[in-house]
Amino acid sequence: MGTVSTVTIGTDTYYVYALTADPEADGTTWHGGRLGTGSTAWAAATSDNKLKSLVTATDWIDRAVGSMFSGEQTVSSQQREWPRDGATCDGTAVTDGTTPDEIAYATFFLAGQLLVDAETASGTGTGSNIKQVAAGSANISFFSSTTNTSEDTRLPIVAMDYLKCFFSGNTSSIAAGVASGVSSASSFAADDFKRSEGFA
Repeated sequence: MGTVSTVTIGTDTYYVYALTADPEADGTTWHGGRLGTGSTAWAAATSDNKLKSLVTATDWIDRAVGSMFSGEQTVSSQQREWPRDGATCDGTAVTDGTTPDEIAYATFFLAGQLLVDAETASGTGTGSNIKQVAAGSANISFFSSTTNTSEDTRLPIVAMDYLKCFFSGNTSSIAAGVASGVSSASSFAADDFKRSEGFA
């Protein structure tokens, strides 16, 4: 089961999502079994930068999607969004007062991405809002963009895959809105999000 651990950088202590009381070792084990630039960057990073990337990744999760998690903080004064009470994963209850492993997995993934590019966490979402592209008469239709809105999570899709089942309501398909039919309105799987009008 995941946990919230502390790391010390210089003389300061920070709270991060991890699997054990040794978040750096957890991250090394997680990245050691994976390919990608994030895992390569993790292996090459100094211990200090690994810890900084874990702190930044944890901050990123709480800032970007913390308000979307189901349930409520176990203790209102706690440092992080997890552990939580009343949380669910796709409708299945999460044990109160716990932090699922997936929260740590998302943290490790993001930490690796930050070691590749430290500015990643300050960017906006990159999901396409293209609804339709047509060759005849050069026609392009768009959904309303969520970039820089409250619906823009700013998390890479891999991190979202780890986290999305813990969001409030029927939002397991949050990062995958699907358009259907031939009208100018787009239809999404989750009722929690506003429909966007397409433009012809």
